[in-house]
Amino acid sequence: MFSFYRFSIIVVLFVVSTFVSAVSFGQEIGMFQKLDEKIPIKTIGGVWFWADVLFFHDWHIQENVKTNSFRLLDGNSVQRAFGTLEECRQRLDEIQAEEGLLPMAGTAVVLMHGFGSNTMTTRHLAVWLKEQKAYDYVLNIAYPSTMQSVLEHAILLDRIIKNLPPTIKQIDLIGHSLGCIVIRRYLSGPLESNWLVPENRLEARKNYTPDARIGRLVMLGPPNHGSVLATKLIGKDPVRRLITGKTGDELGTEWEELQKSLGIPCCPFAIISGGRGDSRGFSLLIPGDDDGIVSTEGTQLDGAEEWIRFDVGHGEMLMTEEIFETCLQFLKTGTFHKK
Repeated sequence: MFSFYRFSIIVVLFVVSTFVSAVSFGQEIGMFQKLDEKIPIKTIGGVWFWADVLFFHDWHIQENVKTNSFRLLDGNSVQRAFGTLEECRQRLDEIQAEEGLLPMAGTAVVLMHGFGSNTMTTRHLAVWLKEQKAYDYVLNIAYPSTMQSVLEHAILLDRIIKNLPPTIKQIDLIGHSLGCIVIRRYLSGPLESNWLVPENRLEARKNYTPDARIGRLVMLGPPNHGSVLATKLIGKDPVRRLITGKTGDELGTEWEELQKSLGIPCCPFAIISGGRGDSRGFSLLIPGDDDGIVSTEGTQLDGAEEWIRFDVGHGEMLMTEEIFETCLQFLKTGTFHKK
């Protein structure tokens, strides 16, 4: 019988092989470190170890959370500089002057992918939003979802938003799965390890905002009450925890502790859930209706302006144009319903 332990070994081997491939394609430091100026290096945009730090049009600077090195990528994920943050910013300033790029100004929407995922999963939504020309900038954020805690991810998000110039007047947010929880933490209160949500969460949301430019938020398949699958499949098994990292623990066995720092988002928000609309859902491991990963009931959260369910699975919602349209409708009007 094919056991989960064998599956875990396969996943570990996959992770190791991906790491080796990442090194080969300029994902890590090594023989390519100082060749970037003469030989631009094609990367895969950051999968396991890289976190976006700063955006400028289609350019972005990333940090390797393991080595604390930085790199500058263009809109095609080609590495154009490598070194310290200051060196990458200096090179970006030079490119801005060389290419005559204007300062950023207008509106932006931030996308945050889910657990164990990367920006490729949110790419379809990002491309669709760009085609609609509803925002001046669509920021599809890369972050190492299995490498750090929810708080650390929220700090990364805070840094990205702080690095956007004041000429960006409005910032809307879309999260998928874990991305929603990261955004919730960012919008809940001070990003300090000992901060806890006040008892009256709905009242507390009125007294906090991390950035006055934050507009509206849409959550796609958020595990707003933890993950049954994370609890059942990861548990306290050391091999599985090696694969899923700190965040896997937080979504599962450590959820009770994590939720003490998760408040109600301080901006208007809406929720889109998947499911079948019956008592079975997509997964036999999750009681009631579900999208295969998150229970339909578990997506709900007090304070939401709207909640809606589509007959889709957890990943399918990132491929469904009707959901994209519903997201944009709320972000622009504050309701899912067309007037």
